[in-house]
Amino acid sequence: MARRVGERPLAVGALLVVALEALVASLSVGAPWLSLTALVLAPGLALAPLLPARVRTSPVATLACAPALGIAASSVLLVSLSSAGASLDGAVVRIALAAMVLVGLLLPWPEADRPPERADLPVAGGLLAALALGVLLQQQVIGGDPIPGNDWAKYLLYADEIAAQGELLIDNPFWMLGVPFREDPAVPALYGAFLSLSGEPASVLTHGIWVFAVISILSVFAFTRAFWGDLAGVIAAGLWAVLPISHDILGWHGAPNLAAICLLPAVLAYLTEMAVGGSARLGNGRGGLEWGEIVGFALFLVAVVATHRLSALVAGMTLVVGLAVGAARGRARSIARDLGWTAIVVAALAPGIAYDLIERARTFGGTQGYQAYLTTKVNLGPLVGDLTVVFTVLAVAALALAVRWSGRDRAIVTLLCLLAVIVALAYSWILEIPVAYFRMAYFLPLVLAPLVAVALARLLRPPQAVAAGGVVAVAIAALAWSQAGNVRDFYAFTSRASLRGLDAVSAELHPGEVVVTDRCWSFQAAWLLRTRTLAALEPEDIQPKAELRLARQARAVLDGTPEGLAVARRLDVRYLLVDPTCTDARSRPLKPPAVGTPLFVSKRLVVLRLPSA
Repeated sequence: MARRVGERPLAVGALLVVALEALVASLSVGAPWLSLTALVLAPGLALAPLLPARVRTSPVATLACAPALGIAASSVLLVSLSSAGASLDGAVVRIALAAMVLVGLLLPWPEADRPPERADLPVAGGLLAALALGVLLQQQVIGGDPIPGNDWAKYLLYADEIAAQGELLIDNPFWMLGVPFREDPAVPALYGAFLSLSGEPASVLTHGIWVFAVISILSVFAFTRAFWGDLAGVIAAGLWAVLPISHDILGWHGAPNLAAICLLPAVLAYLTEMAVGGSARLGNGRGGLEWGEIVGFALFLVAVVATHRLSALVAGMTLVVGLAVGAARGRARSIARDLGWTAIVVAALAPGIAYDLIERARTFGGTQGYQAYLTTKVNLGPLVGDLTVVFTVLAVAALALAVRWSGRDRAIVTLLCLLAVIVALAYSWILEIPVAYFRMAYFLPLVLAPLVAVALARLLRPPQAVAAGGVVAVAIAALAWSQAGNVRDFYAFTSRASLRGLDAVSAELHPGEVVVTDRCWSFQAAWLLRTRTLAALEPEDIQPKAELRLARQARAVLDGTPEGLAVARRLDVRYLLVDPTCTDARSRPLKPPAVGTPLFVSKRLVVLRLPSA
């Protein structure tokens, strides 16, 4: 055991982090960063033998991929524990983390856990530069308070209730007059566990998405480096960090979407090794996945399903297409073997996740038809703007080269399969498949950033590739800098003035009183006022069909229809909250309320009182 411990410095480091966090907590000393490290990084370090073999050949890539593995492991375990009836309090979470780390100490490591060498320093430096540039641009969007967006409020409210009740399958007492929490469970489980560990107020999670934004850069590096080398990995990370489309998701606060994007590069790495037999080149003798890789692959797949259902659909379809192509190229037997074992491990890991998702689905009332999402079609003009013209031109050229190279570089085939899935789902309205079509654009950089990086690394000498990658990244960053401010302003529903208006409303509310809001103040009103909220969401904002009727009632109240006034009288509604700049899904200004007397007016909030109150 002493030799095993000595050969696993990452697992030993993870154990020390978990032990230190528990010790600090026992002393009632606040250390939120230590709690975050124990929850996300420590499990990833301890379970590093489960990472793809090509990732493990580099200590920098191993460290870069560890946070994504930590997210996967912690979220699957937490959701499974909750499904089994365990309370997600601080003691249970700490025991679970310690157990995962101890498992990591017992895992066989196929190769030596070598420390970083001098040759790794330039790579680490380049990755740190990409992270710094990314954080600087992300600061422009979500730095400081109040942050932009609306969705952050529902995740804070859910996390607060999880920390208070210790469960995931619970009701939201404020949303739509009181309904079950229906968000995908992984991110709320992580958020709730963090609050239980740290003892911090839920408000600290307003910047929780920032953690996923940083980890996504690391994950893109780890995947690209695994198949195309250090130089391509650093360039891909830099491009991902500066692309405006990567910042837009921060503006509207798509935390589960971005968390799933952190996991997808690892899924692509496992898929590529399974489809093209990459591990055979590293000497495992089988030409397929190692046993540790099979477990890791299954863990990431289950985690993606628990994190974000649209991302799970993307991952599943890419898996089918990628493996079908691999089988057609003569690897059917090896793929069938690895896929069979992966399915067995998935079946072992998934019961708790399956139970949670099934129970949530029982209250959905079904899903809407594709017609509800027709206003979310991809618009190529804004898409090019979010990618920038500079990057779009490079991406088109790199894509043409990738098609040419795919014959001898089968790893590129995986990216082309992902691109095919993204395009197919973006235009799946043709087949009447209901998804939020425009959101497929957020997956594009997972394909295009590595392809551009590979093209630069192959076509230019290393010094020239470094220079070209740096120039491109800086040029895109300059464009993204101003665009980041526009994103923040567009989604900045909350301002200091509007918060004053909400404070005035809060002081007048009775316990359990109902307020009606438009789509822009929906989730924020529920969190900030802590009262029952009836929100006039647009159909494309809604996943559970059960909420559609309630959203229409809210819209009727704002429109002052006889049905709406009857609803307002029945619920004793006194206050309406609207954003005068709010738009619908087509970016058209929403109609102002037809009823109510203005009590408070600011740029982003108007409070109206109904005449009958």
